[in-house]
Amino acid sequence: MIHLLLKSAHNALLIISAVLLAACSTSPASVQLQPELSLNQTGKLLQSKLIWNISSQDQRIAHYLIEITDGDNAATLINESQSSRLIIENVLHKQWIKQGLTFKADSEDKIDIQLIKLLAKVEQNTLTHNINSKIVIKVKLSSENTIFSKTFKSRFNQEGVFTADSKQVTEQLNDQLSQLLNEIIQDPELNAKLQQL
Repeated sequence: MIHLLLKSAHNALLIISAVLLAACSTSPASVQLQPELSLNQTGKLLQSKLIWNISSQDQRIAHYLIEITDGDNAATLINESQSSRLIIENVLHKQWIKQGLTFKADSEDKIDIQLIKLLAKVEQNTLTHNINSKIVIKVKLSSENTIFSKTFKSRFNQEGVFTADSKQVTEQLNDQLSQLLNEIIQDPELNAKLQQL
């Protein structure tokens, strides 16, 4: 009888331990990016007679932000809790307004932002991990018969010990996106076209 009680207690302890361990190690189901433009890198005022209409499209094949693979186990996918496409459009739109551009919803002069890739892939090994992330954003301007487009890319690769923390991967992806958006805002070629397309 004591043997059965000990065996039942041992099994219950194993189940509780497994549940607690799983709860501690699970990744969040979704995260939200919050890119910020550097205050000292907000760009100069743009002189343009054009009134722009801004739009964006999400052309990504993978609509999740983080993919974590661990050997032969199924990949863990962490989704976005809010549309990254809309976040990027809003950040750029607000900054261009601060720089002096004018926007109107029915204007025929268009700024089209295409989110082509925004993904961090994490490979977990026994004692190490590798983070490889890539962001690709294309900005297309069209006015009358003139079209200009430029693609902006950012890559990041890092190796680390033990397992990757999804919070840390999210922060890194957020920083990488912020840097790329700063690059878009400060790009001399794009700024010249915004003023004289």
